[in-house]
Amino acid sequence: MRRALTLMFMLSMLQGALAWAALGSAPSDFGNGATQTKLAARSLAATSATTAASSAAAVYTVNQSTLDSGTVVREYMDASNIVFAVSWKGPTLPDLRTLLGDKFTVMTGNAAKRPKAGHSQLAVDQSDVVIVSNGHMRAYAGKAWIPSALPAGFDTSTIE
Repeated sequence: MRRALTLMFMLSMLQGALAWAALGSAPSDFGNGATQTKLAARSLAATSATTAASSAAAVYTVNQSTLDSGTVVREYMDASNIVFAVSWKGPTLPDLRTLLGDKFTVMTGNAAKRPKAGHSQLAVDQSDVVIVSNGHMRAYAGKAWIPSALPAGFDTSTIE
């Protein structure tokens, strides 16, 4: 298991793109090599046929960054511009230590408790953070969120 953790750490260091923020704080800056796209603001307010969807205030926005490696990172931010969820998918892992912030130690601590567990999957479901990560060489995917920070009515299955 230590070898898998070491490999995961080394891959994140080899990524070459640094994030400057983390889950539970401001959005990340992946540097000049990353392509960033602000996806449409999303509203969770119920709308009827007579109510214009544009009149509802945006509850969250999604920033998508494509790193030099081709990995796509999405950050879900609330109206205060605080990241409450992140996801990643691509050929390499992003810098998870920076992307997850203090939740990274929760992930590595849980991984260390599972000797001889599947090396390609990790699921942490705690009251303060949920992390789901899986993959293998050149095909990594994962997502993480803070349950207490989710906007009311947010469905975590919509995290891509």
